[in-house]
Amino acid sequence: MRNCTLAIHIAQKDWECDEWKHVLAGPLGMDGRQIQELLDSGERFGRGVVAGLVEVGYTWCCPEDQTEVELKELERAALLTGLSQKYLTRLSNPRWLQQPLYARGHKDVWTVDIPVQLLPSSSLPTAH
Repeated sequence: MRNCTLAIHIAQKDWECDEWKHVLAGPLGMDGRQIQELLDSGERFGRGVVAGLVEVGYTWCCPEDQTEVELKELERAALLTGLSQKYLTRLSNPRWLQQPLYARGHKDVWTVDIPVQLLPSSSLPTAH
């Protein structure tokens, strides 16, 4: 999927555990107010929608021999802990759609058609 654009779908259900809160509070150092602001900003489009796009970069396996500083920086960037021997994929250029696109979610990657008028202005092709 390298060098592709992925649409980001916001699920109907919350994650079943609260580990993600510990990641935000730990590696990112967010307090309760900041976490709530982040949640509120993510809810602006609602649930069960495609809300944005990201570019997919390269994938690599996180080696076991990372220094503590390197590992903490990777955890911060990945919003995950315990990265040793896990596969990581670099995502870049996140952007919101102009409006949410209601779409039923799936367990794996699936194809979704996004109308041109919903694409962020930075994603539209330019005329020459």
